[in-house]
This record gives sequence, structure tokens and C-alpha cells, in this order.
Amino acid sequence: MKTIGLLGGTGWSSTIGYYTLLNQLMHARLGAHHSAKILLKSIDYQYLWSSYGNDQKASHLLEEELAGLIALRPDCIIICCNTLHKYYDMIKDKLNSSIPVMHAVDLVAQHAKDHDYTKVLLLATKFTMEDGFFHQKLENAGIEVVIPAQEERNILQDIHGQLMVNNVTAEAREYCRKLILQHNNLDAVVLGCTEYPLVVDETNSVLPIIDPVRLQTSFAVDYALSK
Repeated sequence: MKTIGLLGGTGWSSTIGYYTLLNQLMHARLGAHHSAKILLKSIDYQYLWSSYGNDQKASHLLEEELAGLIALRPDCIIICCNTLHKYYDMIKDKLNSSIPVMHAVDLVAQHAKDHDYTKVLLLATKFTMEDGFFHQKLENAGIEVVIPAQEERNILQDIHGQLMVNNVTAEAREYCRKLILQHNNLDAVVLGCTEYPLVVDETNSVLPIIDPVRLQTSFAVDYALSK
């Protein structure tokens, strides 16, 4: 079994989900008392979070953190934050690493194409919904992206703040249910924030869900078990 490297703490509440899913998937594949071989580098997210919008600073900070994880020599890497993939794309060549990264946005685009989705709703942080880096990859793959209105984005940002400290409320789940229902003419909803699986699942979404966390962990387990 190969070792999966996680760059986590981004934030910590969703990193728990990655760790849990990786072990659940590995146990489902191998049975008995098998679990995933994981290297977790959990960072203080505040410094990266506060640098969003300053591409040079954010990419430099991510480069330093990823270099530290790469030095531990995992066989593959998951970055446990969708937004950080914007900055990963900026510095990946500088890392001079052949270790594969399970790229959240690329995996979402491929999943949407494989399922013939042509128009999706993107739920994420305000930064991710408004910056455009997530849109661009999907639109380059021929997938139209819809984002909520300004006031809805503000409310989603407030919900995200709660989720960052693992505060999951019935009100947040209900708000997401109603928001997705308003877009029930679309093909799927993309959970473009790693904390959103805490408030959106099959029980409150009328749309098929594209969850980058599940895509990343599934591909990582496949890789870890490949010969």
C-alpha cells in the first residue's frame, strides 16, 4: 500500500472528513483491520486564509507548506482545500516534484464530463465563487457554471465561517436545501468548499452532488492500491 499525504488544517473540520473517508474507503476495499497509510501535515490556516487575493503571498506560503510535505516522501498528495488549488497551479512547476496531486478542480471537471453534465451550480466560499479560477477549468471543459446571487453568497460565507469551527446547524442545512431547490433545472451541484459536505448531502439536495472531497479520496485510494 502506498502512503497518501494530506495537506490539512485548511480548515481542520473538513480535514477530519478526508481522514475518515480515506480509512473507510481503504477498509471497504481490503476488509479486516486495514486502514489507509496517511501522512498528515496540518498547518495553521490563518496565514494562508488572510493572504487570499494576494496571489504572490498566498502561492509562496503554499509552496513552503507543500515543500515540507513533499520532503516526507508520500506517494501521492491531497490538498484539503479547493481554493488552494488556484495557488497550487501557480507554483506546481517550482516544486520540482513528481509526486501526483489529486487535483480537486480537475477531478470535478472530469466527473462532470463523464456524466454529461453541461450546467452546474457552484457553492463555495465567496472568494471561490467570485474569483473565477474554479469556473475557468469547468468552462474550459464545456460546462457552464452558475453561482448564487450576491446576498446568497454573503449568507453562504457566514455559513462557511460556522463550518470552519465544525458548527453545523439545522438552519444552515435548510438554507442550502432551499437554495439548491431554486436551481433544480441544473444538472448537478458542485460543493466547491471542502466544508460544505457537512451541510449538503443526498438528504437535502434535489440535484446530483459533485463532491471534490469524495473524488480526491477515491482517486487517492485507487492510486495507493495500484501496482
